[in-house]
Amino acid sequence: MNTLWQDLRYGARMLRKRPGFTFVAVVTLALGIGANAAIFSVVYGVLLRPLPFADQQSLMVAWKKDTTAATPFVELSPAEFRDWQATSQSFDQLAAMPTTAYGYGYVMTGGEEAVQLESSKVTGGFFAVLGVRPALGRVLDESDDQVNAPKVAVLSDRLWRTTFNADPQIIGRTLTLTGQGFTVVGVMPPQFEFPRGVDLWVPLAATMNPRALQNRGAIFLQAVGRLKPGVTRQQAEAELNTVIARVAEQHPETAAAGHRVVIKPLAEHLFGDARPALWLLLAATGLLLLIASANIANLLLARATARRREFALRAALGARRWQIIRQLLTESLVLAAFGGVLGLLLAHWLVDLLIQVAPADVPRINEVRLSLPALAFSAVVTLAASLLFGLVPALAASRLNLNEALNEGSAKLSGDRSGKRVRQTLIVAEVAITMVLLAGATLILRSFMNLSRVDLGLEPRNVLTMQLRLTGARYGKPEARREFFRQLVERLEAQPGVEAAAGVLIRPLEGTVGWEVDYALEGQSLDEARRNTVANYEVVTPHYFRTMSIALKAGREFAEHDSADAAPVVIISETMARQLFGSAASAIGKRLKLEPASAEEPLRTIVAVAGDVRYRELTDVRWDVYVPHAQSTVNLNHFAVRAATDAAALLPIVRREVAALDASQAIAAVATGEQLLGANLSRPRFSALLLNCLAALALLLAAVGIYGVVAYSVAQRTAELGVRIALGAQAKDILRLVIREGMTVTLLGVAVGALAAALLTRLINNLLFAISATDPLTFVAIALLLTGVALAACFVPARRATKVDPMVALRYE
Repeated sequence: MNTLWQDLRYGARMLRKRPGFTFVAVVTLALGIGANAAIFSVVYGVLLRPLPFADQQSLMVAWKKDTTAATPFVELSPAEFRDWQATSQSFDQLAAMPTTAYGYGYVMTGGEEAVQLESSKVTGGFFAVLGVRPALGRVLDESDDQVNAPKVAVLSDRLWRTTFNADPQIIGRTLTLTGQGFTVVGVMPPQFEFPRGVDLWVPLAATMNPRALQNRGAIFLQAVGRLKPGVTRQQAEAELNTVIARVAEQHPETAAAGHRVVIKPLAEHLFGDARPALWLLLAATGLLLLIASANIANLLLARATARRREFALRAALGARRWQIIRQLLTESLVLAAFGGVLGLLLAHWLVDLLIQVAPADVPRINEVRLSLPALAFSAVVTLAASLLFGLVPALAASRLNLNEALNEGSAKLSGDRSGKRVRQTLIVAEVAITMVLLAGATLILRSFMNLSRVDLGLEPRNVLTMQLRLTGARYGKPEARREFFRQLVERLEAQPGVEAAAGVLIRPLEGTVGWEVDYALEGQSLDEARRNTVANYEVVTPHYFRTMSIALKAGREFAEHDSADAAPVVIISETMARQLFGSAASAIGKRLKLEPASAEEPLRTIVAVAGDVRYRELTDVRWDVYVPHAQSTVNLNHFAVRAATDAAALLPIVRREVAALDASQAIAAVATGEQLLGANLSRPRFSALLLNCLAALALLLAAVGIYGVVAYSVAQRTAELGVRIALGAQAKDILRLVIREGMTVTLLGVAVGALAAALLTRLINNLLFAISATDPLTFVAIALLLTGVALAACFVPARRATKVDPMVALRYE
């Protein structure tokens, strides 16, 4: 310990003697360590931190897929879930919940104005399966999940705090939800939010029509369960597939013969779409730390070379090689410790910044903190960095030729040949890593630019959208719902500044939320229809296409005369028309049947072809079918208004007109078209922004590294350059000599980096849109950029070399 203390004191003293070197090294390390700590904090907080569930490794989510059709996701009916629950031996417990909160909202009245709430209708064992406890009261149990049982609700922490001011006496209070009384029995803790965005949980059986519970065609559930110890996912899938096959035989009307179960870990189900981008960012910060370490290694190597006489004297006085290595590693550790402390301060600021710029839909992003695991990770990174940048210089400096090292002049005349190869190797590695990082960041940036320029099929500017789901016994019949929307459109379009208004089932750019429908062309059999591409299903009121500025390629828009008594009609999208009928014009007048297995669905005549619209995701063009609201029994979920100028200014007008028609109805999730588009672009924008910031920092560090190596080489070769100038070398000759040395290693690094990038960028292919992972234009542009920056970094010391005074250089020698 006494020796270690001496080494630490000596190392600190040596760093204090070179404040410029120490400052540059500490700041460089702090950037690398701070970025790693901040990104790891996000990765840990979102992906790695345990979920607020007991024994989360055994928790699984299950649904079905149809192997005979293009539908990848098939939900469960309550009756089918009961079959699973009664027969499965692979799960300790099974519960069910809706795949989405859409269509299961309630309007809470009794306050100053009606409030739209999102609910999740769950089976009684839902909370028991997850192993969670309430913050107040109790959770739902099997006694609550019974037909005609008293209606109860469990509130989310967010709703409890924002709407009820965290009232501790909330338990037992009766809430009026869509005209029905619900007793509050519990409040969940703040960390529990599953499914995401839910305001309250209510029992499934007690809140649904008993006939719907027995209807095997009413599919809207997915299962969540806890595997028994020793049971694998594959075993559970095999068992449930047997159950599915038996149910398909007993109930052939469900057409479930081709269904197969899909089981995923709950954590993967929750965070699957956020994982690739976050792991990519963590990998990028790791590459940045490698570049920073290579820079510090070069600085330490140059410094160690300048101290060769010191090490030679110590060796001559009896110091062993491992003692010199230990001393240099100790100095590296001191340097890394200062960099680590400064890096943590930087990380604390970066975490707050990341939370602010991160997309709101990243799970648990607001819970991210610079936690103890992040501090432990930072400590490991700091230690690893000290070894990375300290070991190479220590080994190189400890290989001493005492005669040469003690002969001061020979080293200056010949230049430092012993460490030159190591420094050049480090620069090659640094440039190669920078090339990889720049290539990945540029591909992500170009992908984002492609995504932001994609044709949406509509005009998002000056459009205000909102959720508007009619609830209550008054709207139990389709005729009442149709009349409400007819009157609302009529009243709004009469307002100044309103160009058009319409209701729609699911508004565009609503993420993965949607309604899919099967169809059969006239003359197709049911088996043939199963092979058709599944279409996105939209129910709209007249004026919808005008409201969203969706172009009609052929035919007419829905009109008031497309009533329930009129001939059934449908509008399809352009891609669907072209694939099925050859062109938009050819589709007009053709007929198809939606839900071909249903005897109640009529053949519908195609009266128009609309442009393709990005309803689900910007990267996805689906086939769309539109049905007039007057010819559908479906309850609309959304409403849209087009303004002449400022769409947001219409919100008070919409609220007033909705309340005038029915004060018990509420609007929610208000968003302009630009906000919907921004939400879809938020994740790729976040990845592009961070990756390009890291790449720019890597480029700066690479330039500094190249400059440092060339500048050090010029300083070491002062005498040689003086002799060359004295013998007649021109400034351009010296300039060419120095730049050639720096650019040789740079070009080698670019070549190695391009090869590595061509291999590694394939790993991010699923994050790219409309661009290849090996796009040649990107690679050429990055190579030219890196070469240009390196040339500029070489030029400064090269120009300084041309001004060497031969007399001063020779006198120095």
